[in-house]
Amino acid sequence: MGRKAKLKKVRKSQADSSNSPQTNPNQFVKNLERQGYSLKNLERAPDVPQKRVDPQV
Repeated sequence: MGRKAKLKKVRKSQADSSNSPQTNPNQFVKNLERQGYSLKNLERAPDVPQKRVDPQV
């Protein structure tokens, strides 16, 4: 089997497996919570200061 044929076979198998959508829409939220994130307690990034600081040389 040639290199291009192998790549074609891999792409086809990936396309077949990626076409199956998640059956449970809450699975995404459960996966995030398992990783330690929470959608209820959002932690926002601090505000960026508006003044420009010149580096000291």
